[in-house]
Amino acid sequence: METLSLILIVPLLCGALMFVMPVWFKFLSKLHILLSLVVSSILLLAVGEVVRGNELSAFDHFLFLDSLGAIFLSLIAITGLLVNVYATTYLKWELEEGHITPKEAKNYFALSFIFTWTMSLSVICNNIAFMWAAIEATTLASVFLVAVKKDKKSTESGYKYIVLCSIGLAFALYATILLYAAAHDHIQGEAMLYTNLLAGAKEVDSMALKLVFIFALIGFGTKAGLAPTHTWLPDVHAEGPAPTSALLSGVLLKCAMLGLIRFYAIVANGIGFDFVESVMLISGTLTLFVSAFFLIRQHNVKRMFAYHSIAHMGVIAFGLGVGGAIGLFAALFHCVAHSFTKALAFCSTGNIARVYGTKDMTKMGGMIRIAPLTTILFGIAICSLVGVPGFAIFVSEFLIFKAAALKEAYFLMAIFAVALAIIFIADFSHFFLATFGKVEGEVVHGSEMKLGENLPLILLAFLVVAFGVWQFDSLTFLLDESVKSIIKQ
Repeated sequence: METLSLILIVPLLCGALMFVMPVWFKFLSKLHILLSLVVSSILLLAVGEVVRGNELSAFDHFLFLDSLGAIFLSLIAITGLLVNVYATTYLKWELEEGHITPKEAKNYFALSFIFTWTMSLSVICNNIAFMWAAIEATTLASVFLVAVKKDKKSTESGYKYIVLCSIGLAFALYATILLYAAAHDHIQGEAMLYTNLLAGAKEVDSMALKLVFIFALIGFGTKAGLAPTHTWLPDVHAEGPAPTSALLSGVLLKCAMLGLIRFYAIVANGIGFDFVESVMLISGTLTLFVSAFFLIRQHNVKRMFAYHSIAHMGVIAFGLGVGGAIGLFAALFHCVAHSFTKALAFCSTGNIARVYGTKDMTKMGGMIRIAPLTTILFGIAICSLVGVPGFAIFVSEFLIFKAAALKEAYFLMAIFAVALAIIFIADFSHFFLATFGKVEGEVVHGSEMKLGENLPLILLAFLVVAFGVWQFDSLTFLLDESVKSIIKQ
């Protein structure tokens, strides 16, 4: 109980402390890193308890941390920490360029802790209504991180983000209400608790469950960036600061996907996996090909990575659609691999924008000579995103092929392969243009970043490679236990 309470109390206190601190950027940067370390340590302490075989609960099971939640809480802790450390460097550059004021930087630091609080609540909340409210709150907390500059474009993208996600999540609210109405007379215990709903799903009306899942897919799928309700995502990532994009893509999208997976588990255990797998295959296939089409046409490096976020949410959906123990394992592993990879990708765009003063890859070139370390980090992110062997995302994509092969679903394998091939070609054509092509635009800062400034990116790159070549027992345990909790039939 104490650990779960600290998960919610400490980020709020850190955010409040940052709000009342004097506007002194150098001091605030160090304080931000220190407080981020404290918050992440508490989150990982809770994850460690689950790894040791304990399930945490508090307030009569209102808060609950199982193996599934522990996977996503670890992403908030690890990815969030490294991105927050990089944010201090990025905001320093923005201050030097006059894009933001010291007060806006202070507000960014404070709001990042409020954002962490909302994401953590969405992960550990056993009550599905409050889980929905927490995911809705992540929109309200993060929109100010998107529009921190307060210029016209970032404000418009923030407005689009909050409107579309709120409308989309209204469908998830319908799913929550309908599920409660269909279940409260048929299951034991409080019908708003995920654990009770999962245990008693077979007692709920099958038609109601099918409708619940469709609403949940539309609602949480909008926030996760699944097509066709993905349209807010490219604008937000293109206009928001690089650390904000890294947090949104690397962590926030996974919290929305966790909400969908919770409903996936309930409905699948109520009516069987055929329906939910079919729906997720359609959603995943549509998302993959829509994103692949737009990736070919992208020259803005941040919009390119934004469409990659959409593509990889499609990969996760496709893995859930292929199903089975291996398919589910692959989908959950992909959440982890994509979190580290996309955080690295978006943070590297901060370096690239610093070097060239633009996000347009047609105006770049010669990056390997100007900023070799940034080029290597950028290349690692690209290689992982397209599924090159030896990098984290290859593992999950290979497992999805394996799951489909074991089911003799060769047509699905072909569809998946075609989509990944399009993404591969699009990405490397852009990468080679920016890295080895002729410099077409202006080089604003013609030198590599300092090693200390690149340290968070180096650590993210290490994780991307390490998870591609090594099996971590703690993560494997959490993934195996999560799959078992979903496949209860």
